[in-house]
Amino acid sequence: MKVNSRILITGGGSGIGRATARYFAKQGAGVYIVGRRREKLEETAKDYKNRITVIQADISDESGREHIAHVVDRPLQMLLHNAAILGPITDLTSIPEKEWQQVQNINVNGPLFLTQALADRLHHARIMHVSSGAAHYPIASWGAYCVSKAALFMMYRMFREEHSLPGALFASLRPGIVDTEMQAHIRSGDTARFPHLHRFHEFYKNGALTAPEEVARFIYWVFTATDDALFEAEEWDIRDERYSRKWRAATNESEV
Repeated sequence: MKVNSRILITGGGSGIGRATARYFAKQGAGVYIVGRRREKLEETAKDYKNRITVIQADISDESGREHIAHVVDRPLQMLLHNAAILGPITDLTSIPEKEWQQVQNINVNGPLFLTQALADRLHHARIMHVSSGAAHYPIASWGAYCVSKAALFMMYRMFREEHSLPGALFASLRPGIVDTEMQAHIRSGDTARFPHLHRFHEFYKNGALTAPEEVARFIYWVFTATDDALFEAEEWDIRDERYSRKWRAATNESEV
């Protein structure tokens, strides 16, 4: 990573966003974190006040995106579209339109129009969308989330195809099943609405959830240690054994 590299991370107040922000700051990067809950953002920035800049804003709202663009007044080398919500756990015939639109506005419209708002700061930047297995496989009662993640995956492919930002590179990354607030929300569901609920309780009980800090190391490696062609060649998956030894070894060394 170049000296004085800057990254903007959405959803920086918890989970993957918080862990990634703190990991990048630890490695010397300048980090902007975006989220709706200031107290959560301040918790992320604790101990890294000289490297992490807090931006309280809603990426699903035009005024929020304008505020982000106003604060970020210098070029970015990296942008991580991490913010997302699961939305209501219910079948498609029952989901209220307002809640459907909220999921799409945060998970799809936010990344698209934030990239637009920051376009003049993203020349020769690396831009990553946090994806999910739900982008590729339907999960009953997760309709809004699955559709939004499928759209986000196609957005990555469209940006990559169009080459509409000079020199910018686009990647998509699947972090696996991660121990985050979203997983806690899933486990609080109702089996009548979500038939797979028992599986997520088993993941938690058996310690099968990936720690956000591990995902942060993987994200760091993909952003900073891959060449241009590899960075955007295909969707990254934390479980891909072709690269696991490389990124684990490289990021362990960087922590010493």
